[in-house]
Amino acid sequence: MTPNWRKIHCAVLIGALALAGCGPTRPPDTGLDDAAQVLATARAAGAPTYAPLELRSAEDHLSQARVFAEKRHYEDSARLAKESQADSELAQVKARLGKLREQVDAAARENARLQQAAGAGSPTTGGGQ
Repeated sequence: MTPNWRKIHCAVLIGALALAGCGPTRPPDTGLDDAAQVLATARAAGAPTYAPLELRSAEDHLSQARVFAEKRHYEDSARLAKESQADSELAQVKARLGKLREQVDAAARENARLQQAAGAGSPTTGGGQ
């Protein structure tokens, strides 16, 4: 081979490598799918009723994360997706807590009703035994 062919082969190889580096690449995983899934779980758990502020915060953070991902600001997108996920998890916990409190209140009302009914059916005793 002549020196010119080596130069041409080297130039073609460098050009091919440069073009390969400019090809479409897949964006990094910023956690948007995970955050959206946790948000959906929070909604299903009753967060709109029991934790509306936390749910709204999670929705806002996820929306902002999507905007940053579209702009290719992947670090900001990942950070906001994590914040959304944390807000969603908090909303889930608060929803569970709210439901449990309702159950406790219902049980306490039922106990009071039963105690009152039991007290009304038995003869009253004096001030002491």
